[in-house]
Amino acid sequence: MSPILAVLAVVVTAGAVIAVSASESRAALVGLAATVCLAPFVAEPLPGAAVLGARVVTGIIVVVLLRAVATGDEGHGLGSRLGWPAESLLAAGAFVAGISIADTLAIFAATGPRFPVEGSFGSLTPDAVALGAGLAAITIGLAPALLSRFALRTGIGLIVLVEGVVLARTGIAGPPGELEQLGINGLVLAAGAAVAVIEAVERRGEPGTGRARRDESAVERGDPPAVADGTGRRGRPRHPDLR
Repeated sequence: MSPILAVLAVVVTAGAVIAVSASESRAALVGLAATVCLAPFVAEPLPGAAVLGARVVTGIIVVVLLRAVATGDEGHGLGSRLGWPAESLLAAGAFVAGISIADTLAIFAATGPRFPVEGSFGSLTPDAVALGAGLAAITIGLAPALLSRFALRTGIGLIVLVEGVVLARTGIAGPPGELEQLGINGLVLAAGAAVAVIEAVERRGEPGTGRARRDESAVERGDPPAVADGTGRRGRPRHPDLR
């Protein structure tokens, strides 16, 4: 196995840890970009250039969409209560467990072992590191995807979870086919777009954004509050003599 493949698997896992544990939106999205854009390369043999390009472009589009709604340095509801050290330990344990599971599956396969176990690194096959990275992403992506009350954190966890499932499938059954890759692209893009829309809608009603910001500025200037007339339109109250 190429050492580059093992390094990519570690980078993908580290990106997933950063994505779910960082409290700043920029750091979280950088980690998400590393996971989404590099996960397709953790496979042997590699998919075609068109498939890889589509996966990378889809990841970039999703990150750009989420960045557009994640205003400011502090992400809305981002960050793990456990902290990045605990998330890293969980990911590392799942990574090692994935390698062990892949080793066991290879030994007890119907066709016999697919690799000779030689030395300490004999178990580090392409399937093993893909399964390890996949289980790590699934482990740390489940909590934010299912339990978070904030759209942005839920979306990041969901995308990490999807990439983890794809990596685990790659480690067990080999790289997905072209139609499966197309479905993966659609799923990731749909998840990112839905989260971006929900986050944008949530932010419109927050103080300091949209109409709320205009109303606050009017109060600071001493203008009378806007009221709704008989037609349901908002406007300033008219003077009695000017009606």
